[in-house]
Parts: sequence; C-alpha cells; structure tokens
Amino acid sequence: MGILDAKTGSNPNEVQDHVWGDRSRDLFIDAMVKSAAVLNRFTLIDGVKNKVNVPIFDISTSAFVAGDDCEFADNNVASIQEKEMTVETFNWGFKNCKHVLENSYRGIALKKGQHNPETMDVEFRNWVYDYFAKLAAQKALTLAGADLVTEMEADADVLDADTNATTISSSNILDAMQICYQEMSDVMLSAVYGDADREFKPAIFLGTVAYQSFQIAMAEDFATSMTLSSSDGIAEGRIPTYYGMEVIHLASLAANKLFITAPSNLVMLTDDYNDVAAIDSEYEAKENAEYLWGRFKLGFSYLKGSEIVLGQQIA
Repeated sequence: MGILDAKTGSNPNEVQDHVWGDRSRDLFIDAMVKSAAVLNRFTLIDGVKNKVNVPIFDISTSAFVAGDDCEFADNNVASIQEKEMTVETFNWGFKNCKHVLENSYRGIALKKGQHNPETMDVEFRNWVYDYFAKLAAQKALTLAGADLVTEMEADADVLDADTNATTISSSNILDAMQICYQEMSDVMLSAVYGDADREFKPAIFLGTVAYQSFQIAMAEDFATSMTLSSSDGIAEGRIPTYYGMEVIHLASLAANKLFITAPSNLVMLTDDYNDVAAIDSEYEAKENAEYLWGRFKLGFSYLKGSEIVLGQQIA
C-alpha cells in the first residue's frame, strides 16, 4: 500500500495497549486492511477528517523531438488537478459483563476476586480484536465496491464497456473480459505490454460470482485444449493472469460488473492509519462490566478515471 501522507496519533485514554494481549490497538486498521488483502493494494491517503483535495499530476504531452544545440522546444505542459475525496465515520460497541465468563468453565482464567477490572481472559480479548477487525474489513469491502462503482458510473472520463450481459456465468465471463480489454486506452495497454511504468500495470477486478465463473471457464478451457497436467494450477485454485493482467477478487462488486485499472489508481482514505484509539475499552466498576467500542473513518475513490474501464450491461 502506497502512503501519500502519514499522521501519528496520541492516546488520551488510561487503558494501555497491553490490555489486548499480543495485539496493539494502533494496528487495528492495519489488521482490517490485511484481513481483506485487496485493500492492501490501494493507495492510502491518511489524516482525512471529512474531505480532502488530492493532487493529480499530469503532463499534457510527452514528446521528445530532435533538434540542434541552442534550440528549445516548449512542447510539454505539466499540470496539477485537484480531486475532492471524502470519508465516512463508522463505529461499533458492546458491553461485556464479568459474569458471562465467570459462568463458563473459562472463568478459571480470570483473576481472583470481584473487585478487579478483568472481564475477559487474554485469548478471548484477542479473539474480540480479530473478530471486529474482520467485520471492519467486510464493511470496508462493501463500501469500496459501492463507492467506486457509483463514482465510475457518473464519471465521463471512465471508459465504458458494454458487456451486454445481464448475468455473468462461466459461459460469458471471458467474452465480458475481452470486451473490457478492447476498450483499454493506449496508456493502459502500454503498462500491460511493458512499454510504460510497470507500477501502473492494470489488473482486472471481479466480484465473487464473476471470479468463480472465471475459474470455471479457465478450467474448462484447459481441460478441452491442453493436457490434464496443464490444469494443475487451476485445480489447486491458483488464478492465472488474463491478457497479461492479474485477476483480483473484490467481493463487493455486483455479479454483472467488472473493471480494469491499476490497483494503485484506487484510493482508500482514513483518519489515522495508526490510530491508538481505533478500538478501546472502559471498565465500569459498579456494574462489573466492560464497555468495548471502536470508531474509524473510511472512504474510497480513484485518481484518474481515464485509466479505468468499467464493464457492465449498458443498454
């Protein structure tokens, strides 16, 4: 994940990091991102409270001309455009009463006595941390799919590809991907062929149904056109490249939608990637209960619409 701007957080709370066992609270967003591996490919913009103008650099022409000494050709123009991107605030919380663990056989793991702030053992606390990190990842994936496609559909710069497919299946997924491939710009194709910066090499993003359909279609192609040994990778679940591009699973994409772009062209925004209070807790002595909660900001967008192909049924 590329980081454009970093911002450190502070911890105003009395609860120390060690209360999460071998988990550090400042890694909660990191755990969320790594739980959904595709998010780790996005460009990260940190330190966004509500909205931010993101600079997008460009050169209008990139021509190299032959000329004699003492000649100057003013044929390149650099420009900086700004694009507004926003975040939303999400939170979760629950109340954990001491008696819940005491009433189970795991109660032996708690400290002796009633007047101590311990309501869960280290293993249970770590499980809670991981569980909510995974829930946050699921929310992030859902938000990413919805935000990105909504913005792409309204962006005139995005290259539209009519797949003419109401539903996606193994019988038409390869055709849909080829239609999108044929709509790619020269800049995108250059990155695929190795003529341009490979850092910006496009990838094909598919939802779950389309991704499964792609696996089945490729397995069928291998089975009919090559020896069985050639399909070992398919049988083991490895996803081959297609037209020289990586195929990436973005679970929240609708079944009949796909898009092609460089992963680094996609942007994830957050308030503080290393927020020490992204997950927190407070013990209420008179209730013998612990309150646990989390709060984070997320948003998704992209840098250049002209380097995205969105495939769906248009008519």
